[in-house]
Amino acid sequence: MVAGRVICFLAHLLTISIVCLSYALGFQTIAAQPGNANRKASASTTKLQMVRNIDLPEAIVFYGIESMMEHSSSGDDDASSLMLRPGVVRLINECLDVGTAAILLSEESGASETSARQLFLSACDSSLDATASSNIQKIIGGHDNQVLHFRTLNSHFVCPPASDYDEESSDDQTDEEDESIEFYNLQSNGRSPSPAFLLDSLRSVIIDPRGFGGSSGFGRGQWVEPRRSPMTARTVVFIAGDWVSKNGNDVAEGEERSTVKDRCAAARAAGCRVIYLENLTTDEHLPVSIEDDTDAMSLCDAVIDSFGNDNAREIQPVSLDAISTPGDYWLNPPNPRDDVGNGVAVDEIVEYFRTEREMEDALSDSSCIVADNDVADEEISEDEMAAILADLDAL
Repeated sequence: MVAGRVICFLAHLLTISIVCLSYALGFQTIAAQPGNANRKASASTTKLQMVRNIDLPEAIVFYGIESMMEHSSSGDDDASSLMLRPGVVRLINECLDVGTAAILLSEESGASETSARQLFLSACDSSLDATASSNIQKIIGGHDNQVLHFRTLNSHFVCPPASDYDEESSDDQTDEEDESIEFYNLQSNGRSPSPAFLLDSLRSVIIDPRGFGGSSGFGRGQWVEPRRSPMTARTVVFIAGDWVSKNGNDVAEGEERSTVKDRCAAARAAGCRVIYLENLTTDEHLPVSIEDDTDAMSLCDAVIDSFGNDNAREIQPVSLDAISTPGDYWLNPPNPRDDVGNGVAVDEIVEYFRTEREMEDALSDSSCIVADNDVADEEISEDEMAAILADLDAL
């Protein structure tokens, strides 16, 4: 019995010794391999870290006709001489591929969504060949798969359908979706520097949110979020300098018009990233001059001179990957902020401009004039003065 126990104990001891020896030899073999000299130290000090998500833009906004189009050197300062900036079609085609919304905003008085669409089509005809123009129908296609949207101050903003089958859904579901989105619908009182027009335009379109993962597709899951409007933190706004006519066709007297600095301030207050398109053209034959505002540039997150070109195979200064978060121009998503970077409450900013503009409209109304100048300047007669003094003596 004793001899059997001793033999069993020695067998266990031998097994443990062999395991320890194998582990030691195996570790030495790994450490001796090239590039593994510091593996032991790194394994003990390195912590597991989560891979950061790369958020592609959910919407890009061309704030003002100037940010999407430019005048040709041969032509008048009207719509007939407008053409698309190089790189615009390529950028919108990228939006078509990944499901990013593109919006053209116009604050011109009297402009409508139909006229903005016709202006875009006219600029396409002046800029593109027949092959490239055939893809434009996909960009401004039907209501369900439309990529480029047009919004003006005269637009009436309504809730977009929550799904492609929204017409077949019940009325209760439709009403519930309608209540989830609120619009300011201030028309001209919501123009920049108020963010109301920009926010209403974003809320009036709908996208399919992308799942977690990088811009190249790693770690991409299925789309689990319901369709919704683009987030302002994942919206990039392009702004360019104002056009000034050389032929005297400027803004009519008494007409109020927002400036490029106002548009920058509105985009910042809405909580979007802002990119300024600087003018470096010195062509004296252009029918308009472009006024760049250095103060407006200081409000933007980046300043570029062009979108690049329409060749998708070349490296471009502006692509959806470049303006991602993080990307080539910034690291973190923005928050609503004023001109000096302080956080702001968006609803308070909108209400402030609404009140101010309604008061201006009321003061300019002729019905608010209380007295005519002749009546206001009329002197008090001697009898009226005596009556007033008599009343004072009685006191």
